[in-house]
Amino acid sequence: MIFIHAAGIHNTMPRERQPDLAEELHTLTGKIYRRTDHFIQLAILGAHKAAGTRELPAQTAIYLTSGQGNISVFTRICEQRRQHNLLPKPVDFINLLSNSAGFYVASHLALDGKNLFVTHHHFPAQMALLAAQNDLRLGRQKMVLLGGVDEWIPRQELARKLLGVSPSTQLGEGSNWLLLNSEEKNALATVEVHPQLLSSSLLAALLSYAPRNTSLIFSHRFDREAVSGFLRRYPQCRLFSPEEDSGYYETHPLFTLSSFLRQEKGRLIHIDTDGNQYMIVTLANDLL
Repeated sequence: MIFIHAAGIHNTMPRERQPDLAEELHTLTGKIYRRTDHFIQLAILGAHKAAGTRELPAQTAIYLTSGQGNISVFTRICEQRRQHNLLPKPVDFINLLSNSAGFYVASHLALDGKNLFVTHHHFPAQMALLAAQNDLRLGRQKMVLLGGVDEWIPRQELARKLLGVSPSTQLGEGSNWLLLNSEEKNALATVEVHPQLLSSSLLAALLSYAPRNTSLIFSHRFDREAVSGFLRRYPQCRLFSPEEDSGYYETHPLFTLSSFLRQEKGRLIHIDTDGNQYMIVTLANDLL
């Protein structure tokens, strides 16, 4: 069992273009970050909100995840090379290499612990949580600052096809972070990733034993009919809806977990799917 000690949410639903984050970042942190891009600024904003006023131990690890990564810079470099036969700008080239966003977050918070970028085709947030869960349980890390960062993609129609969501799905962007360790003292909640992918029958068996008033939330890969079907079959459960509006992005599960912490007391099961199997994350903040 691992514990959430802090959470930070930065969540927006752009309509026409990515918002300019430089001024907001300066207002929040009091610092001006040069040679950064939208993705890096998103990462710093969310991590700063999670850390708050606390001074984190220098060896706090950073586990960063994203569904698409620094897509705006990647697109710009591809256009420069393929369409205009130009070399990429040095700053773009550097920021696209390896884990530049993680480096900037570590620099901002004065951390020099392990710094990982974790991703997965279907479940990036869950796999990052699973990596942190394993390392905390095994004693490899004492504290992990875990974040999911995804940019809004301007080419909405193409983005929806690539993300596997319906044509009517509103897309957004977010930077959502959790501060995790294995100590119960002063914790906000427990969180657990179930490591195995579940068949529909295994998921049904698990939900049939869910305690009364357990909250369920489903990823955007479920349509309304599927969600209604789950709620009919498991009447002891209820649907959780975050108060803050949000569009879809691949690390959205971290927004959901943080929203539940802000709004509710109880137990939450987050259910996601790759179209064939299911992956769940459970959170509880009613026993601490």
